[in-house]
Amino acid sequence: MPAFPLHPSENGRYLVDSSNKPFFYQAETPWLIFVNLKEKDMGELMDIRIKQGFTVIQTMALTTGVNVNGDKPFENNDFTKPNLAYFEHIRNGIQLAEKKGLLVGLSMAWKGCCGGDWTDIILQNGSKNCREYGRFLGKYFAGCKNLFWIQGGDNDPGSHTDNYRQIALGIKESMPDVLQTYHASSGHSSSDVVNYLDHSWMNFTWTYTYFRNKHNVWIYIDGFNELPEVYEMNHIEYRKYPVKPFVLGESQYEGEDTASCKPFTPAEIVRRQAYWSVLSGSCGHAYGSWCWMVIQNWRKVENDRGASQMGLVRSFFEAFPWYNLVPDIDRKLITDGHGTYGKTDFATAAFLPDFSKLVIYLPPSGKEKRSLKVNISGFKGKIEAQWYNPVSGIYTVADFEIEKEILEVTSPGDNGEGSNDWLLLIG
Repeated sequence: MPAFPLHPSENGRYLVDSSNKPFFYQAETPWLIFVNLKEKDMGELMDIRIKQGFTVIQTMALTTGVNVNGDKPFENNDFTKPNLAYFEHIRNGIQLAEKKGLLVGLSMAWKGCCGGDWTDIILQNGSKNCREYGRFLGKYFAGCKNLFWIQGGDNDPGSHTDNYRQIALGIKESMPDVLQTYHASSGHSSSDVVNYLDHSWMNFTWTYTYFRNKHNVWIYIDGFNELPEVYEMNHIEYRKYPVKPFVLGESQYEGEDTASCKPFTPAEIVRRQAYWSVLSGSCGHAYGSWCWMVIQNWRKVENDRGASQMGLVRSFFEAFPWYNLVPDIDRKLITDGHGTYGKTDFATAAFLPDFSKLVIYLPPSGKEKRSLKVNISGFKGKIEAQWYNPVSGIYTVADFEIEKEILEVTSPGDNGEGSNDWLLLIG
């Protein structure tokens, strides 16, 4: 169980707990758990997600209606008049999560993708009230060591920039070292829209993207079908300075917009997001669920195929020093068979700095086997290779040949679920 609170590692690449142990960020998104569930049900849902391998829940604090207890968050939506009964329910949920070893991300005022939500209310309160709201949050939740704050919410700050700055700075007065990030719009990372140099409160980043053929995305960079793949966005983020930890904070949800996912299954999509994210430089990822509103049938999430495979993601990475992985952004390791950069068949690769291990993820691209040529000139000693099945969690010895420091290997093909994604470990 993590020793909260968390903070950035010394090199700024990942998160560590108070005993300096690296923390693998694997989030689930029950955004309205603190709005729509009683404490007993919160605990049940948390237990389901812990069993599936999740270490984080990402949540929202506010509703424009009432919570499960019939409480509103404020009097007349005035940020200086919080309803303590409403916020006590949230704090109880966060404290319950801490007992279970879960990190909690809390959005304190969701901006929203398309108007509505708290967009207008934030502006109506103005910078002064936002600062007071931040001060209230910082004082009220100061004892919640497993808490980090999410500014924004599915949208770039725009005219709300100073409002969110004031909330963040208000929080920081009582929680000076707490983790804070910004949830931007799809196609953007936190640092794309909130400059670290102008916003000292932000100390880690979220990336947010889907894939090029995603339907019904409300914002585009240049036009339809141009959203970057996860690894493309992460590669850009990894090279930014100053160096800060980052995670894939939002992407495709399992069970939502399955038409966009085709020809891939929802489970294939969430698997590839997870492995792509970590192997392209992040310190974790968020799995999204169709049940993000947590209003009915929420217990059915226990049966979701992709969610059940997230535990295998975590087990795979925690078996070695994943936090030291360096992404092969310049594409020097795989000399042939890597697929096309910018496409869904691209194989991401990362390595440990001492070249004791190389990891390659072959994403779903059908059922056929895939052949690779890998440059192993940096490796020393005996070379061993294994395939890891992301569906079963089983390792198998990989047969390979080496010629002039190039390792040639062919994947097993179908992984037992009608897909051909595999992980290759060399070293």
